[in-house]
Amino acid sequence: MSQPTAVRRRAVNPWWVGFVAGMASFLDGAAVTGNAFALVIYQHTIGLTPTEIGVLTSVLTFGVAIGALVGGRLGDRFGRRRIFIATMVLVVVGGLLPMLATSFWPILAGLSVLGLAVGADIPVSLATIAEAASDTNRGKILVLSNLLWGIGIGATVLVTSLTAATGRFGAQAIYGLVVVVGLVVLLLRLTIPESTSWITARDERRRGVLSVRAQTIHLRDLLQRPLRFPFLVLAGFFTLVSVPIQVFGSYVAYIGANYGGVPVATFSVVILLGLPLAVIAQVFFMRIIDTRFRLTFFLAGGVLFVVGYLVPVLFGINLTTLVAAVFLAGLGTVFCGEPIFRVWANEAFPTMLRGTAQGFLFGLARIVPAVLLAPVPALIAASPTVFFITLSVLAAAGVAIGWGGFHGNRVVNEFDHEDEPVDAVLAAA
Repeated sequence: MSQPTAVRRRAVNPWWVGFVAGMASFLDGAAVTGNAFALVIYQHTIGLTPTEIGVLTSVLTFGVAIGALVGGRLGDRFGRRRIFIATMVLVVVGGLLPMLATSFWPILAGLSVLGLAVGADIPVSLATIAEAASDTNRGKILVLSNLLWGIGIGATVLVTSLTAATGRFGAQAIYGLVVVVGLVVLLLRLTIPESTSWITARDERRRGVLSVRAQTIHLRDLLQRPLRFPFLVLAGFFTLVSVPIQVFGSYVAYIGANYGGVPVATFSVVILLGLPLAVIAQVFFMRIIDTRFRLTFFLAGGVLFVVGYLVPVLFGINLTTLVAAVFLAGLGTVFCGEPIFRVWANEAFPTMLRGTAQGFLFGLARIVPAVLLAPVPALIAASPTVFFITLSVLAAAGVAIGWGGFHGNRVVNEFDHEDEPVDAVLAAA
């Protein structure tokens, strides 16, 4: 379906929109990953205590989740452009405070702002990308945004490896990366006009047009036909696959050091060397996502995702098995994890609920793993085998829900239907 023509706007290359808006994901990866390194450096340079580090880590994590919940709704209510410009200003402010701080409270204030801003930016930016694209390239550009998330992590690890030995400056360099990139992205976003789809929906609503995009705007619509089914499927799918990804990512180095005799430095280098493989896999998936083979690779990725966590169960915990688990599960999630979630979530909801739905789904998928992180060391101590089997079972459940919900065209692409009369769509649901 072509883009709405009710409003004529300056044409912008959708790939440019995808890159500039997708840098929200770069900043998400850089901020969350970099904060973990920076706080350890600050522990040894400005005297942060372990308790303070725990609080600061939680503040950023929950800030991203809460920001997603709020930002998606604001983007649907007030427009994509003004929200993603405001959030980028706050990203810069939120990065500056911990970069310049020498004590706990300024860092707490900065990370609170940074988390909320990054979280609020993600659903708005993804909706902007989806609405600038067409059916032939929407999936590709949304997968590009997820690729930028991985590049953000890689850039942070690189900065850390180059500056960590310099003391406090190392932490400042990490937060400085967020600030500098945020400033550049803020300037670039001034070149991105408001979404044509959003303007069309707003104007149709003002004129009383009874189209899906103009009338499907309320939170309660997400739990009514026809949106209830995709909303619940995506909530179950994305939350369940996010738990093993985030829990394993948070504790794999801990497991290696404490149960496999693998030094953290050794493990980190090996994982860093594997990042190019993740980039290659996502570039390949960009070629597949808009074709009929999307679900074939989703299922194949799901198998890798589930089996990856069982490698240490079958062959014991050591450097080889942990690296194999990381690579197999990581490769699998390229095809059955967040990249395809971003595509499904944008296709499944009409314009005035696209950001709202994504914000809730992203928030849920961040909060649940964050809550579950605390008891994980005790579970690992009780039985590493049970821990890995639990991750595999959760991964399998998430993949099964995603497959059950989206195979057989059970969920319609709202870009093809949102200009239709809302009563006709409800009657057909």
